[in-house]
Amino acid sequence: MKTGQEAWLLRHSLREPDQGFTLLEVTIVLVISGILAALALPSFLNQASKAKQVEAKMYLGTLNRAQQRYILEHARFAESVNELGVTLHNSPNYSYSIHLDSAGTQYAVHDAKTLSANLRSYVGMAAVAQDSAGNSRIDTILCESKTAQQGQAEQPIISPASVACATSTEPVGR
Repeated sequence: MKTGQEAWLLRHSLREPDQGFTLLEVTIVLVISGILAALALPSFLNQASKAKQVEAKMYLGTLNRAQQRYILEHARFAESVNELGVTLHNSPNYSYSIHLDSAGTQYAVHDAKTLSANLRSYVGMAAVAQDSAGNSRIDTILCESKTAQQGQAEQPIISPASVACATSTEPVGR
């Protein structure tokens, strides 16, 4: 036979422990979660913008390379994406266009005009340039606007020897 104290201990040890969280514990978890979310949200939004901008860089790089191949085969730049044989998917972030010099043999400008004020605009160029010995080559450049803005980036500057980004833009990857 068990004593009274042993019986009481036995009853309480066999009983299931209280389950659930107190209001204080739940509140602490919510406050900590809120602080972490506030710290992570700006970084997450910045990464989303960068991912959208990668689309424009990728498409303009593709257009620059396609124009290099096209001028070698046809002695002129292509006037359209279809003529280059490149497929660009419709984008909610950018609209793409190609502009040529009047003869179509000196340069081709590829614009990625941003449709959002939170993204940078981009411009690419494939151009025929000459070195100091008079040998022709095809130079390409890809420039991004220095600030996020809706619209089109300023066209690169072309000289007989080279192409360079305009003052309101900077070269990509440098």
